[in-house]
Amino acid sequence: MKLDEINRRILDLLQEDSSITNAELARRIGLAPASTLERVRWMEQNGIIAKYVAVVDPEKVGMPITAFVEIAMSSHSAATIDAFSASVATIPEVLECHHVAGEKDFVLKVVTPDIRSYEKVVLEKIATMPNIGRITTVFVLSTVKRAGGIPMVTE
Repeated sequence: MKLDEINRRILDLLQEDSSITNAELARRIGLAPASTLERVRWMEQNGIIAKYVAVVDPEKVGMPITAFVEIAMSSHSAATIDAFSASVATIPEVLECHHVAGEKDFVLKVVTPDIRSYEKVVLEKIATMPNIGRITTVFVLSTVKRAGGIPMVTE
């Protein structure tokens, strides 16, 4: 099986609403439920569908502060990068961590209930890690677009 147009349509629909029943998914794409389920299971088994999640509004659960934290490391060895990656993965407030090219080495997406909590995360959890060179923060004022899915464009 390959990632054809039908599979892309399935992915679009599941990214829009992952709680959709297999019967409804099959109806919307025009396949038999058994064929649809086979395609979904194939995409799960091959890691195309990594997991199913609920998208939570951070403000409604008391986490209204979102910041993008740029980290410049003082050392760039593989061991340093691996150690930082492992450490940052344990911080619950860090939603995303990206190893990037450019002036900074990492960009983190961090959520907290308030500025004091953000300060505590940075000072006690991030700045205390070895080989941290410089930390720069950009606070989100408002979110214009929040996409939860990967666009399934075809050429």
